[in-house]
Amino acid sequence: MGTTQRVHRDPAMPEPPEKIDFGESWARLFTSGVERIAEVQKKTIDIAVQHNTELVDLWKKAVQKLPGAPGLFFLELENSGIERFAGVHRATIDLFVEQSRAFAEMLKERTTAAAKVNEEADSFAKKSVERVIAMQKKALDQSAAQAKEVLEASNKQFGVKGSPVEAAADSIQRGVDAIVDAQKELLDMAVR
Repeated sequence: MGTTQRVHRDPAMPEPPEKIDFGESWARLFTSGVERIAEVQKKTIDIAVQHNTELVDLWKKAVQKLPGAPGLFFLELENSGIERFAGVHRATIDLFVEQSRAFAEMLKERTTAAAKVNEEADSFAKKSVERVIAMQKKALDQSAAQAKEVLEASNKQFGVKGSPVEAAADSIQRGVDAIVDAQKELLDMAVR
């Protein structure tokens, strides 16, 4: 019987892994995840707006066939209101994505100097406040436009030209405008 001689070999040393910057990788993964979720939400909003438009069109067709049916302006108001709401919602999603990118960038550009970190955090906070205030102003403008559209459509529909109802509607519109302007001034004061 022959004996086979065994050779003992040390296992091959694996190559050292490449150096991974965890902060950079995490920021990239976080940002891409937020962007993907935002796209899904925007597509969902687009689908909802499209569905609403189709529903309004169907109701318009149905109402037109009914004798003595009221005007279609409420359906048009509803449709434009949904579209405005969707626009504000999309802008809010964009704001969130932008904030997330800024946050990820801040994390990527970390530093050991406390002064620089505080400066970056202060800058980030100021930009965040400015973005939120811009979003709130846009929402206020959309609300004011919707209120104006409702009042104008109501005046046309119910024929209130020269009546006390028209004066009341004008007063309501001026009140809404004053409230919106006051809220914008408060927002501007918050930025200073």
